[in-house]
Amino acid sequence: MELNPSIGRPMEEEFSDLLTRAGRIVSQMKTAQSSVTALLRRLKPNSSALEKDEVREGLKQEISTALEAGGIPPGVIHAITMVFVNMSMNDIELVCTAPVHSIVLYLRFLSPDASSRLREMVESGLLYFLLYAAVEQFIRSRPQSKLVFQAEDFKLSLSYEAPEGMSGSPFSP
Repeated sequence: MELNPSIGRPMEEEFSDLLTRAGRIVSQMKTAQSSVTALLRRLKPNSSALEKDEVREGLKQEISTALEAGGIPPGVIHAITMVFVNMSMNDIELVCTAPVHSIVLYLRFLSPDASSRLREMVESGLLYFLLYAAVEQFIRSRPQSKLVFQAEDFKLSLSYEAPEGMSGSPFSP
């Protein structure tokens, strides 16, 4: 997952760690007797759209509750939940992530058809949309620094907001 423009190495590392933690939480939910597993078992190749929607809604509730209990920040739970609901419904599991020059996702296919489902998610843009929304919510949930300069003599007011942890001059091109 390449972020353009880059969100900076510290934020890439933080987001990567967050996704890995969330992946572990979701993975631990998939035990033989769990409600998540029961919901996923309801999915059949010929499931109707209504049946899929019911499973999706149940997974959203279960996963978001678990992410919240696992300490995932509230500002990103919805978007991250959607990533894991869609991957779970397609037999794809996030193993871990690694920040390199972007964020690398290591995925595990839980069924023979999962690779073709991932291809469909990539080609349709769904995976991009879900991950983009998660990154966007993550960035917006970060505390922001705000600097305000005022020069009353010149009737000039300049305001700059930057994500916490960003360095460098706000006035450089």
